[in-house]
Amino acid sequence: MTKTLQVSEKFSKYWLPVMAGSFVASIALLTGYIFTDNALLESYLRLGAFAFFVIGFLSLFKLNDGKSTITYELSEDTHILEITYSVRGRKTHSESIDFRDVKAVKVDQMPNRSIYNDFYKADRSVRIQKKNMDGWMNLNEIHGRTIPLSRENAEKVIQYLLQSNTSEINIQNVT
Repeated sequence: MTKTLQVSEKFSKYWLPVMAGSFVASIALLTGYIFTDNALLESYLRLGAFAFFVIGFLSLFKLNDGKSTITYELSEDTHILEITYSVRGRKTHSESIDFRDVKAVKVDQMPNRSIYNDFYKADRSVRIQKKNMDGWMNLNEIHGRTIPLSRENAEKVIQYLLQSNTSEINIQNVT
C-alpha cells in the first residue's frame, strides 16, 4: 500500500510587485540619466538603473520558474520513499530513498547560503540522518538547491513520514 503527500515550496507573493517596481524604477532612473547634465549624477543614475534592471530580471526569472510542488510516496511494503518535484504540473526531478537506512528526521532552519537567510529565518527544511552517517542531509534538495518549506508544510512532511512508517523501522523525530 502506498500513501501520498503533496506540499508546495514556500513562495513569496511579493515577486511580481518587486519585478514591476524594479523595472519602473530602472526606466525612471534611465530617463533621469538621459536628461541630466551633471557627470557625477549621471554615473549614479546609470548605476541605479542598472541595479534595478538586474533585480527586475532576477525577479522575472523567479516568477518564470514558478512554485515547486513536492509529492512524497512511501511504499509500506518496499519502504522506498519516492520524491517527485514538479512545476506547473510538469515533472522536473525525481528521487528515491530507501527508508530502511534512515534513523532520524527533523525540521530545521534552511542552510545559510545567502544574505536572504540572514534576515529571514522562518523558512524550514526537512533533514534526515541515515544509519551510517554522523551528519544530516536535506531531504528536499535538487542540484544543490534546498527547497524552502513553510513551518506547517515541514511539519506535515515529518508527520507523514512518521505515520507512514511501519513498526519494523525505528525512526525518531528530532526537534
